[in-house]
Amino acid sequence: MRTHSISRVGLCVLAAAILAGPPAGPAAAAGFPEKAIEIIAPANPGGGWDLTSRSTAKVLAEEKLVTQAIAVTNMPGGSGAVAISHVITKRKGDGHLLIAASPSLTFTLALKRVPYTYKDVTPVAAVATDYGAIVVRKDSPFRSLKDVLDAYRKNPADVSVAGGSAPGGQDHVKFAKVIKAAGMDPTKVKYVPHQGGGEAMASLLGGHTVAASPDVSEIVGQVEAGEVRVLAVLSEKRLGGSLKDVPTAIEQGVNATYVLWRGFYAAPGISKEATDFWVTTLGKMVKTDAWRKTLQANNWFEYSMGGAEYARFLTQDLEAGETLLKELGFLK
Repeated sequence: MRTHSISRVGLCVLAAAILAGPPAGPAAAAGFPEKAIEIIAPANPGGGWDLTSRSTAKVLAEEKLVTQAIAVTNMPGGSGAVAISHVITKRKGDGHLLIAASPSLTFTLALKRVPYTYKDVTPVAAVATDYGAIVVRKDSPFRSLKDVLDAYRKNPADVSVAGGSAPGGQDHVKFAKVIKAAGMDPTKVKYVPHQGGGEAMASLLGGHTVAASPDVSEIVGQVEAGEVRVLAVLSEKRLGGSLKDVPTAIEQGVNATYVLWRGFYAAPGISKEATDFWVTTLGKMVKTDAWRKTLQANNWFEYSMGGAEYARFLTQDLEAGETLLKELGFLK
């Protein structure tokens, strides 16, 4: 299993990454879960949340960690805003429900697009990390990150960037961090939002935008098929697999990194039995060979924490997200 060092990368709280499983807690009673499980991916098919949800459902079922049926529901809208509003207002107390989360939701909360924080739901567990990337089509005249930055410096409007999050959200922030690190104004980025990473990549491949700022896991297929050119990965060191020859932004003179955690929360007001079950079960899942293979296949890296530790992390992540958005000029 590959591991990768994790540093501040904009969201300083990630420096506290704990690779151990969740803290020990009471074992869930045999009676739970009593019915089918639903996992909500807060975006359309094809993006990081969808991949996280479906990969988790697959491994939980294959490893028989959950014996009830598991269905994945796509609920796009507002980079997680629609999903968290639905869960809080309509699914309170439903322990048979998990919702995928990442820093994209953190930025939604930081921008006050919904009147909630992570304290309004039940944090469950983080299960992996991913990295950001800057990509163009295979036939793009941009051959390097420098080419993109030179074009932006000449006229920001010429560099349209597709992303799978709302304006001011995760994919917007990735590209804005690169621009700011290069000494230019990040508020002038011509960002084109979509309902998930799949739609953003379709926009790029269809020629509607000239670049995109996806998660690495969202582009593995396109990279292997030769459909895109990855100009930079936003990690401290080069990644492996199909991206082993792609330079980091740092190597190209731009001190910009972006690492994102992947995890789940549950509805507010669920029973202690349900909370303990999910913290324990996801903690078991991340230790299986099946999950390790999933990490390798998606260019994800080990990262896990659960329960109260994860709840504290999310509170800190929201504070760090607000700070970053202010630094980029997206939040007053």
